[in-house]
Amino acid sequence: MKKRGFTLIELMVVVVIIGILAAIAIPNFVKIIGRAKQASVKANMHTLQTTVEGLSIDNDGRYPDNGIDLDTELPGNFKNPYSGNTGGPDNNGAWNVGTPDGASAGIIYYDPENAGAAYTSASYTILGQGKDGIALDLTLSSCQ
Repeated sequence: MKKRGFTLIELMVVVVIIGILAAIAIPNFVKIIGRAKQASVKANMHTLQTTVEGLSIDNDGRYPDNGIDLDTELPGNFKNPYSGNTGGPDNNGAWNVGTPDGASAGIIYYDPENAGAAYTSASYTILGQGKDGIALDLTLSSCQ
């Protein structure tokens, strides 16, 4: 009678193959997650910009004076992809997701300049930060 089953060597070869596949796949998966989080920060920046521009249209070309005006206009699921924190106005009148010190990842910061002035002279800047607080290559400002 012939015995059926796998030998120890065959099982070890299968385990080694699975380990090699995991060693290749896991770093690529981690990179994809990082890129997705940065894309989420950029999408949040664009949402904030669209909200600011929409408010300026509603207010005869005047941008919001501070982040308090933005707080009720932004979607409820608007949050930092790295920490999960939701945003709001800070003490300086700006609006951010994360912490106002600018040291953590995923922050989006609305900074009004000459707020409340005429459309031609008022401007704003929206800054975004990726992993480890490194600034993204995207800075949005008025009329872009």
